[in-house]
Amino acid sequence: MKKVLILGSSGSIGLNTLSVIDSFKDDFTVVGLSVAVNVKTLISQCKKFNPKSVYIKDEKSRNVFKSENRQNIKIYGNNENDIVKFVEETDFDILVTALTGFAGFLPTIKAIEKGKTVALANKETLVVGGHIIMPLAKKNNVDIIPIDSEHSAIFQILRHFQNVDIYKIIITASGGPFFNMPINEFDNITVESALAHPTWNMGNKITIDSATMMNKGFEVIEAYHLFNVDYDKIDTIIHPQSIIHSMVEFIDGEIYAQLGITNMKYPIQNALTYPDIKETPFDRLRLSDIKELNFYPTDENKFPMLALAYKCGKLGGLYPTILNAANEICVSAFLDSKIKFTDIYKIVNDMCGSNVEKELSIETITKLDADIRLKTESIINNLTTA
Repeated sequence: MKKVLILGSSGSIGLNTLSVIDSFKDDFTVVGLSVAVNVKTLISQCKKFNPKSVYIKDEKSRNVFKSENRQNIKIYGNNENDIVKFVEETDFDILVTALTGFAGFLPTIKAIEKGKTVALANKETLVVGGHIIMPLAKKNNVDIIPIDSEHSAIFQILRHFQNVDIYKIIITASGGPFFNMPINEFDNITVESALAHPTWNMGNKITIDSATMMNKGFEVIEAYHLFNVDYDKIDTIIHPQSIIHSMVEFIDGEIYAQLGITNMKYPIQNALTYPDIKETPFDRLRLSDIKELNFYPTDENKFPMLALAYKCGKLGGLYPTILNAANEICVSAFLDSKIKFTDIYKIVNDMCGSNVEKELSIETITKLDADIRLKTESIINNLTTA
């Protein structure tokens, strides 16, 4: 029985992961869970899955959990680095990292150093540190199995076509809520409309990233690291139905697509059961229910964050760290109605104009991430007080 540690158990991926584990009771046991503030959900999860330890970021939530902790569960979260200690001291086989943003970087490194399998839903980990993460995983003989539906699709295709040369990877995008909106109306986009994703139910941060198509840009950088494919061989295409999650074109001109309903339980099941392939207990796609499959080119004038991600990815080094840190702060500011939707790109693009030639390391990534966040917050504060 595989022991599973879940970082971000109260979010969409975490909840779906526990649902998958509940459907495969003889294969998995939960040994650790983490949340930021949603202690009510965590308490319920602990009663059902009985983990040995938990990490709770928010102090008030941690105190509430302590008062309700009748299972003698070990609690982590007294300081910022405790989540790394949580990963280090917990005995597990698979780490499911479903944290949002940069928060997943250091815990993932610790899991790899322990030689544990990583089921990765936190794309920012590879965006900021793919050049470190992938060699480290190879050194420690660690499998990094993607949970993102797009990368899971590519992963599943490639595992069936080993030793065949790739011509192109094609990552599909729904287009988000503003695919059909004229660009001259983007200044009037509200938080509520940006959170209304047409096909997926996700957390607020990733939903806004989908609306700007920054999420797709991050996925391009992630694909570069996961599959060792040059950026010139990674395309994105709009597919509003979100039935085809990604495609791979091989050198013989054949294109293979992975189809499935918009349910994250499929890629999670595949990640947890890897290298085995098991019969799913979940609803299946019925091809007769599909009326049409449409494809459109991505418009980088309308969604310049995608082009910016390609640019930073090709520059490499610490530029993706700047991209991610500035974006996280801007998305948070937009969600708090401090800046406009179109300000996200303007500010992030300005931040990515920095000249960075420092050596790429865990220390420089961590320090630069903190510095960029402070600088971005300062720019936003100046805008709101002007």
